[in-house]
Amino acid sequence: MSSQAIRSSVKQVKPILSVDRDEAKKRVLNLYKAWHRQLPYIVKKYDIPKSVEQCHAKLREEFAKHKDVKDIRVIDMLVIKVSIPI
Repeated sequence: MSSQAIRSSVKQVKPILSVDRDEAKKRVLNLYKAWHRQLPYIVKKYDIPKSVEQCHAKLREEFAKHKDVKDIRVIDMLVIKVSIPI
């Protein structure tokens, strides 16, 4: 009886973007590479008073902040937040 109650209370959630960890990891790496490639243009276009190397270090720091996130849905939400242009 109790095993039926546990089974009925377990809810299956739908993935946001990624189906598994490998796909989520690919999305994060592609996003990181895209930002890394665009940083020299961003620094030049917006006349940011930092060097490209400093911006690369900050980018690495910001991605490293979330290195311990394991939930695929949370990873997908972070990728979506960073991907959306303002």
